[in-house]
Amino acid sequence: MIAKSLFGTTPDGRKVYNYTFTDKSGQSVVISEYACAILETNILAQDGRLHDVTLGYDTLNEYLNDTRNFGAIVGRYANRIAKGMFTLNGVTYHLARNNGNNTLHGGLRGFGKHLFTSEQHDDYVVFRLESPDLDEGFPGNFTLTEKASFIDGELLMQYEYICDKDTPANITNHNYFNLNGHGQGSILNHEVFINSQNYCRADEGLLALAPVVSVEGTPFDFRKPKRILDGILSYSPEIICSRGGYDHCFEVANHDRPAAIVTGDVTGITLTVNSDMPAVQFYTGNSIGHTTGKKGACYNNHEGFALECQQFPNAVNEPEFPNAVIKAGELNRAFISYKFN
Repeated sequence: MIAKSLFGTTPDGRKVYNYTFTDKSGQSVVISEYACAILETNILAQDGRLHDVTLGYDTLNEYLNDTRNFGAIVGRYANRIAKGMFTLNGVTYHLARNNGNNTLHGGLRGFGKHLFTSEQHDDYVVFRLESPDLDEGFPGNFTLTEKASFIDGELLMQYEYICDKDTPANITNHNYFNLNGHGQGSILNHEVFINSQNYCRADEGLLALAPVVSVEGTPFDFRKPKRILDGILSYSPEIICSRGGYDHCFEVANHDRPAAIVTGDVTGITLTVNSDMPAVQFYTGNSIGHTTGKKGACYNNHEGFALECQQFPNAVNEPEFPNAVIKAGELNRAFISYKFN
């Protein structure tokens, strides 16, 4: 079942609607037209109660002023582009440097700061965004759609995107999860599996570096499930450099297994992440800060995590990474699945 409701009105007078998807078990997900953001994810736990495991806000105005991309779709290029520039087909494009010396998550006004249109169907909703040529400095008129559904505890987001010029493209979702419930404290005792043999080291600006290196013998080895805290307590210089947690890109080893599996230590809720994309950014909320969220909850560092399935960061400048430039006129597809048990 899908129900549509008014969320609010933008400063320029446009109405913003939310969609509540409810499965047969009474679990539900709320997605907004603004930023195509996940606002709530209400999941049954071992105690038989529903727990909202998504960090977020109560009001549209709070999302309009958000700087953390809570729940949002991210693009035109997720993650970082070095020095806010790239050269494509002999033309150098300059982007806003909104993260130190780099461009992060599409620039000053990435897709997480846009209002999508929507079209409701029986068991899914299609969200759509048009990004004009040179929007945030990127070439070409770019069209993105997300087909969202929530059935039997699985939130499935299917992306299609096309551009009339060659352009770098990297689309992901930036939901922050706490599987014990939003506002319920640290996620450091969550148990994590990541299907990755190699990861990207990061420089002081958290830009992913090539080539990928083995996780063997490092705190970045999640091939056997372990607590987030176990890795952080290694006091690895890389973890210290990334503000005391993980903010690193992992190469997905193969697509025969999930990209990642995380289990909440209190509720027992398990999140299984699947995607057809080549990498996943694991972020442990190192810079959430002291943020007031839904129902007056206070979110602090390490009280939410993100698993952002995506293309490789800075791939437009780094030939050792898989190509992330899409060709003019070619339809591209990708998906992300969040399955809860």
